[in-house]
Amino acid sequence: MKINHLFASTATALMATVSVGFVAEAGTIRHDRSDSLYRNLAAGFPSVGYLSARNSAGGWGCSGTLIARNYVLTAAHCVENSNVFMNQGTFLLGNQRYSVNGVAANSNWFSSGGNLGLGVDLAILSLSSSVWNVNPAMLYTSRDEDLKVGTYVGFGATGTGDTGYIRSDSVKRAGQNIMGVGTRLGWSDRLLVSDFDDPRLARSSDPLSQPLNLEYQLGPGDSGGGMFIDGRVAGVHSFISSTDGATNADYGDTSASVRVSSSANWIRSAANYLAQLLGRSNPTIASSSGTTSSGAGWNQQADSPLLDDDNWFDDSISVESFILDELELADFGSGLVFDGENLREPQSVPEPGMVVGLLALVGLGWRSRKQSKAA
Repeated sequence: MKINHLFASTATALMATVSVGFVAEAGTIRHDRSDSLYRNLAAGFPSVGYLSARNSAGGWGCSGTLIARNYVLTAAHCVENSNVFMNQGTFLLGNQRYSVNGVAANSNWFSSGGNLGLGVDLAILSLSSSVWNVNPAMLYTSRDEDLKVGTYVGFGATGTGDTGYIRSDSVKRAGQNIMGVGTRLGWSDRLLVSDFDDPRLARSSDPLSQPLNLEYQLGPGDSGGGMFIDGRVAGVHSFISSTDGATNADYGDTSASVRVSSSANWIRSAANYLAQLLGRSNPTIASSSGTTSSGAGWNQQADSPLLDDDNWFDDSISVESFILDELELADFGSGLVFDGENLREPQSVPEPGMVVGLLALVGLGWRSRKQSKAA
């Protein structure tokens, strides 16, 4: 029987029974395609930026998608280290740097011990100032993602399908895959998945095994970035998985993103909650549902060059952090009905000094037949 390896970001030693990996960076590409094609595709997605974060344990990087003028959608494992939130952060978007002043993460990520397979690896960042030079991405709320073309966008480690990821250069890349609901591969339907198809070995009988012109695989550092369908953000990069024992983003590995259409209520309410706590009005988070095309379209927003500096922090800005249930934000102007746990007060966050000094993001593996690592 094949062993499928979950690759989770790691900042600490885990039990031997739990599979461990690293966070995704900017993804691997086809061996027979130019890297410039992937970089050019990424230029159509200026709403995806780079998150530089740190706490007392050190610093790390991730990706995220602007969904409102002051709010960024990312992964829960991108905002904490050993269950302790970052205490400083900068989001780099276009030619501007924005300080992070608030974080809300899905409580189910923590209560499940960082179970990647549940599709709850979500967080919202609040920015201290508004973004005006880039248009926020719309949420994809249609429930028709299965077998659509999705475009992954993010930063970090890259290589080819033959080599796996071999270097990290913090360059934004984008690539495309045929997406499937997570149940196709035995995971939650709150995930969207794809496999990295070798064009020399494609299986026509498998609907996911259809290599696209810019076929792509998430790698360490892409975590928190956006997967887009028809120009709307439909997924948040969470983890990669393998069946060959080497979860290195080579051909045959699998990418998984948290399904936005399953979590749109939480996303909106978490942003509203942060807005209330920070004394702001509720943000405008646009979405679109209904019949869509094949998914091959993508945003063509005004593009700006990215900064080379990825380690700038405003020491005068502290980050307010909250762990939020599916239901607890219903009273903060969302007007939505939620499914999930009972209402409760936000949990207090341990002080950063309690963290063991390790530098990566934490994403705890989950026990199953599959072994994955966070994207």
